[in-house]
Amino acid sequence: MSSVENKLKKSLARFGERIDNGSYYEAQQTIRSITNRYVHSKNYEAAISLLYQSTMILLESKQYDEAADLYLYMLEVFENFSSEEFEKDGINKVVSVLSLFPDTDANLQNLAKESNKFLINKLGNPVGSPRVNFLLGTKLFNSGDKKLINQGERYLFLTQELKALDMIIEFEIKSYETEGEKDKIGIYFARVVIPYLMIKNIRFAQLSLNKMLQHFEGTFNYTNVGDLKIFETEGYNEELSKSLQLINFLQMLISLLQRGQKSDSNIFSVLLKRYQPILQSYEGLYEKINQISITYYGVSYIRKQTNMLQSMMGNLLGGK
Repeated sequence: MSSVENKLKKSLARFGERIDNGSYYEAQQTIRSITNRYVHSKNYEAAISLLYQSTMILLESKQYDEAADLYLYMLEVFENFSSEEFEKDGINKVVSVLSLFPDTDANLQNLAKESNKFLINKLGNPVGSPRVNFLLGTKLFNSGDKKLINQGERYLFLTQELKALDMIIEFEIKSYETEGEKDKIGIYFARVVIPYLMIKNIRFAQLSLNKMLQHFEGTFNYTNVGDLKIFETEGYNEELSKSLQLINFLQMLISLLQRGQKSDSNIFSVLLKRYQPILQSYEGLYEKINQISITYYGVSYIRKQTNMLQSMMGNLLGGK
């Protein structure tokens, strides 16, 4: 056993004694102090080892506030690792720690935010880690708190898990059935489809649309046009007619984007112009469709446009 390993073992032993005595805050501060010394001497491996093991002990002792503090410190220390070094084992430590926080813990919302921000920067991926997003999204989704459920749904969009897609659809259908706005069915379709299109996940956008259409099969009259189900919009009140037109638009939009041709920007322009009044009647929807246009065709229909990636992620993680 090396001298560093021996020191780590002794530090953890003393830490464990303080935990057994109920001196949780003192134990946490002691670990921070020892970690500071490792960081100062640039022994980042030892710092991570100490922080990780201490955090896991605190979690097993159900001391979630202290554990959250050491976990966030662990993310700070991981900044000194290359992305390759972090992906080798660091991501597993992040998953292991976050898995042990209860779905209802008050720290979880901030831990999700800080973890996602860290992973975006560390991995160079605009969505962070799909694996961690699924874990965080599921936990927030199962919290029972409406605000956290909405946040959890946004993380679930940033995964490649079919289970996440099913959870999102189930939530939106339940929302539609309980919120008492039956004439606004189109916006519930948009909530499922648009976020996937914004991150270029056309496959999941199509799957989600198909599942929604299947669930509401027989509710409204439609005509099959190729692979599309074009809903009849006559004979309904204005709000419901507008909703059905929105569903028709979403089907045509996905069909067009699936072609993957930059030259289709002219067709997109015609489609957008036709449905512009409908899209602009829903708060923020036209702007999201404009961002989709920029992403797929490099064309903006709104003069003032902020950074595309920041806008895209901001809309996805910041609101529907």
